[in-house]
Amino acid sequence: MVSTGTSVLIGQYNGAARHNDSANIAVASIYLGICMGIILGGIAFFACGTIIGLYGLEYQVAQFGYDYLLISGSFTITVTLGIIFSTILRCHGYSKSPMFINLFAGLINIIGNYCALYQPFGLPVYGVQGVAIATVLSQLISAVLLWYMLRYKNITLPMASFLSIPFLFYKKILRIGVMNAGEMLSYNLSQMVVIYFVVQMGTASLTAFTYAQNIARLSFAFALAIGQASQIQTSYFIGKGWINEILIRVQKYFVIALISSISIALLIYLCRFQIIDIFTQDPQVVMLTAGLIFGSIFLEAGRVFNLVFISCLKGAGDINFPVKIGILSMWGISAFLTYLLGIYFGFGVIGAWVAIAADEWLRGVIMLLRWRSKKWTQFTLS
Repeated sequence: MVSTGTSVLIGQYNGAARHNDSANIAVASIYLGICMGIILGGIAFFACGTIIGLYGLEYQVAQFGYDYLLISGSFTITVTLGIIFSTILRCHGYSKSPMFINLFAGLINIIGNYCALYQPFGLPVYGVQGVAIATVLSQLISAVLLWYMLRYKNITLPMASFLSIPFLFYKKILRIGVMNAGEMLSYNLSQMVVIYFVVQMGTASLTAFTYAQNIARLSFAFALAIGQASQIQTSYFIGKGWINEILIRVQKYFVIALISSISIALLIYLCRFQIIDIFTQDPQVVMLTAGLIFGSIFLEAGRVFNLVFISCLKGAGDINFPVKIGILSMWGISAFLTYLLGIYFGFGVIGAWVAIAADEWLRGVIMLLRWRSKKWTQFTLS
């Protein structure tokens, strides 16, 4: 929520050479991020058991979920600050630093996970709790390093003067962010419902669904990066008043992202059994996961539309339209069709995958038409 408002405002203010306003937005976003992190951490700590209980999981699986969420969720502030620090750096043109820092943190997370699960050098096995601790530690290190880079790059951050920042700046961040947060909340809730339906299909289906989702992240990682960069550039160009230039550029970026995502999805499909073998040798899970990976070729192509065009519409200040369409599609297509195809008609987890793909394609085509209509030009922020 906070990072979206921050990205749009800093981009447009930098483009308009309003650097003092840009600095005030950055400071306001950091303090808002701290507040959000504390609130979300408190919810995870006190309501952990209730949240996990909603899924109706098998006892052992539920216990794993509880142990992990209690630790990782309670320290959500490390995530919120890391996201905001990364956003500020990227909006000022420093995109390499967040990338390398997050890669380093990811490596620490992997090493920590390995130590927690496989007991190298006689280390005690900590299981799921150890995995959660490793995750939190990597997020903390990432946040600290990102803060150091903000200071090292001499980005103006008048932290001590936060009380003198006009309330209008907080209001602007939240005005943009709340709608985006509503979309993200709706998306996560709809995904919880989808997962609930998948749980009814059996543990093998849930396992395959989880593996396929994580493997699919490789397919859209490049498109996600292009979408984030395009959002920042859109904000900056609009601040400059370069409307036609960004209109064409974004469509070119989309083509590049589409080609990359489909190519990676195809490569993953060709190596699907070798990849799945890393995680499991269960024949039922292997076959289900392989089927979902095949479906990812179509799904990821549709996802690219949303990763690029929704990001750019938000960068232009056109928040309400993609959010409203997104909420309608998430529930009316993704969640509803998961039940209809997966449970009612008995297609199982494959039906759930088709429902998610249909949601991505419907929203994606609508967002493409919205971008080409140029209606977003009326939402330039003052």
